[in-house]
Order: sequence, then structure tokens, then C-alpha cells
Amino acid sequence: MNLSRKLFLYTGGVLLALLLATFGLLEKRQASLWQEHLQAQHIAAARFATPEILKHFRGDFTQLSPGQQNEMVHLLGFSHDLIQFSLHSTSGRELFVSDIFSGFDEQDLPIASPFEADGQQLSFRILSDKRGRRVLDVAVPAFSPAGSRLLTVRFYYSFRTVDQRLSAMHRAFLSIALGAALVSLLLAALVARRLTRPIQQLTDGARAIARGELDTRIPMRGGDELTILADAFNEMADSLGKNRAELTRRNEQLSKANEELHRIYERLTRAERLAAVGQVAAGVSHEIDNPVGIILGYAQLLLEDMPPEDPRCDDVQAIIDECLRCKRITGGLLGLSRTGARQWEPVDLKSLIEGTWASLQPQKLFRQLDFTMQLAEDIPGLIGDADRLRQVIVNLLLNAVQALNGQGQIQIELSAADSGAIICVDDSGPGIPDTQKESVFDPFYSTKESGKGTGLGLAICRKLIEEHGGHIEALDSPLGGARFKILLPCDMQKKQTAKR
Repeated sequence: MNLSRKLFLYTGGVLLALLLATFGLLEKRQASLWQEHLQAQHIAAARFATPEILKHFRGDFTQLSPGQQNEMVHLLGFSHDLIQFSLHSTSGRELFVSDIFSGFDEQDLPIASPFEADGQQLSFRILSDKRGRRVLDVAVPAFSPAGSRLLTVRFYYSFRTVDQRLSAMHRAFLSIALGAALVSLLLAALVARRLTRPIQQLTDGARAIARGELDTRIPMRGGDELTILADAFNEMADSLGKNRAELTRRNEQLSKANEELHRIYERLTRAERLAAVGQVAAGVSHEIDNPVGIILGYAQLLLEDMPPEDPRCDDVQAIIDECLRCKRITGGLLGLSRTGARQWEPVDLKSLIEGTWASLQPQKLFRQLDFTMQLAEDIPGLIGDADRLRQVIVNLLLNAVQALNGQGQIQIELSAADSGAIICVDDSGPGIPDTQKESVFDPFYSTKESGKGTGLGLAICRKLIEEHGGHIEALDSPLGGARFKILLPCDMQKKQTAKR
């Protein structure tokens, strides 16, 4: 059972109990007043009728003639509740008994009881008739002119009128009580609905808040305690909404910070790898580079002194090629570990790319390529090291040429971005699998065939780009092969300041 029904039952029950008790007391009080009123009327009628009755007898208490009886009935007819009257001597002997008046019978007479009216004052008592109904017995003494009591006139009055009026009053009170009960129940229902509706709204609002609907609000009407509670609920919902928005904002900040920490961690990891490689590179360069250089020098001298038809020329040339390969490896290691002095100056990326391609184009590897450039004009200024940026572009172009085996399509695109400039190098080669797009930047990791690469070119490119505050990543190219996308932070104000 919900609160509305409980409140309706309790309120309705209390109102019905109060109404029943009130109407019961009113009915009882009204019945008592009616009984006292009619009783007083009968007593007054008995006082008035006593001397008139005695005038008809004049000392003779024999049975009245029919004419006298009609006159007596006419005299006493104003009292419709009179059943019978009788005359008694001072000793209690019955002197005269009238006939039973019209509308009554023997059953309406009281059960025989001894006569007790021997006093000097009017007396009355309530008796029961043979049907158990009430009968008023009034004894009125009659006195002589000298003041002595001569006899007593006894009247029997029925309570029929009182009972009829009490029955009518009972029905009227019952009708009024039923009407009042219906009105009370209706008011109890209205009160229960008025009180429970805000509570139901608060319950629904609390459930909505529990579901995460923090924009839920309770309408406020009036100025009672429920309205104050609804206002407190709305304030709580506002506070929860603000707290959730703040938590969401903090969570986004933490997510961004976590991503930034993850990127920093990756950079630190790569830096540790490069540092380790740099230590190895320093030792390798020191221990190998000089002996290999000596071997290369002597091999070249031998090749110069040998005639072309000498069959040993191929062996010497193999020694020279392997020495050069060793020097490329040690040179790559030194390039990876060497920081060197930076020469920061304004760099025109468009001119840098065009000049790099112009220097590579005469080489045999680039002669059969379909090379295109899409270079934007409105590129922001860049402060950096032009030689190191040129080294990055050269490495990317060489990787593309090696992936194409000398035939295919290469495209360089330069465009502006909100945070700087974007350089994209695309080729139509086999591309890079998704699982290897991050690994290709690790030192000594290579997708080329054995003997065709050291696995240091892209690691050096990433190191040089990060020195400029930029970022490089491997993607899928619209040409079908690989795309290397470089983002460099640019600032026109820095460029203008550097030029001045």
C-alpha cells in the first residue's frame, strides 16, 4: 500500500470516527431534549386537565354517559399521546377509569404496578407497556378549597410522538452523516493527493537522478515544507550537474595529460634506446672505422695498380664494397648518436624541398621515376636547421626509391596547418603493414632485404624531426604505397624576428 492510500485511509478513518461520534452525541442530546420537551408538555397538559376532569364528576364517580365521554374526549383531545386516565382516592383506591382513547389499545397500557402517588406534589414515572415501549405515568393531586388532598388523577401518556420524532431525526442525522462522510472522504482524497503528489515527484526525480538524468528539476508551487524540500532537491541536482561537469572536464584533462605522458614516455624510451645505440656507436666507430678505413685505402691502391684483365680485380673490388658498407654502417651510427651544434636559422621549406629534389634528380635511381610536387605558397615561417631537414627529406626519398626499385610514382606535398606545416612523402610501392608502422622508426629495424639497409635511416629522421619539436608518422598513401607525414611547428613572427 502506497503512501497516498495510507494517508487517505488514516485521514478518512479519523474524519469518519469524529463525524460518527459528533453526530451520535448530537442525536443523543437532541433525543434527550425532545423527550424532556414532550414530557414537560404532557405534565403541563395533566395539570391543566385535572380541574376540568373533576368538574365533570362533581363527587359522583360512576361511569360517564356517552355524551359526557364525548365531551371528555373533546376536552382532552389536544393531547394525542394520552392513552387513559383514572381517579384514585387518597388511600389508593381506584374511583374511576376512562376508556382507552382512540389510536391505542390494551397493549399500549403499562404493566400493572402499585399506585405510588401519595405525596402532595405532582409526580411522574416512566413505565413500559406490554410491547416494551415507554409510557409516561403522571399523578396529579387534587385539593379541596381548604387545601386538603381529595384525590389523585392519574394519566398515561405514550412516547409514540417522541419515538416518531426521534426516528425521523435519526434518519435525518443519518442522511446528514452520510453526506458529511462522503464530503470528508472526498476532502481526505484531495488532501492525500495534494500531499503525496509532490512526494511522488520527488521520488521520480530521485530515481531520474540515480539514472544519471541530472537535468531533472521538481516544479515548485507554494511555500510549504514540501516546496522547500523540492527547492533543496533542485539545488542538489544543480550541484550534482556542476560536479559531474567538473569531473568530466577533469577527466578529459587527465586523459589528455595521460596521453601526453604516454607520448613523453615513448620519447624517453626512444631517447634511451638512441643513447644506448650512441654508446655502442661511439665504441664501434672507434674500434672499427679506422681499421676499415686503412683496409679500404690499401684495397683501392691495389685496385689502381692491378691491370683490368687481372682476375683478382673482382676480389679486390668486393673488399672495397664491403669496406664501404662498413663505413656506411658506422657513419649511420655516428649520425644517430651525434648531436652536434645546431645552426638555427629561418628555413623556407618550399625552396628546401625544391633544392633537395634538384640535387637528387640527376642520379640514376631517380631518372625513371614519375615525380610530382604540390607545394603551397603561404607556408608559415620555420626556425630550424636546414641541413638536418634536408637530410630527413633525402632519407625519405631514398627509402621510396628503394621500395619502388627505380620505377613508380613519388609525390611530395607541402601544406599549411593550424599548428605549422605538413610535409607528406608518398610512393606507389608495396607500403608498410599496419603492425610495422611504428616499429620502422626503431633503430636497426628494417623491412628491406638483407644487405640493402641498416635500419637507421628512419630512426635518424625521427630524431631530427623531434629536435625541431615536430612529429613524423607512417601511414597508408593514396598512391597505394607508404606515406610519411611530417608535422613541423612554424611561427611567422619567429621567422620575421630571425630575418631581422
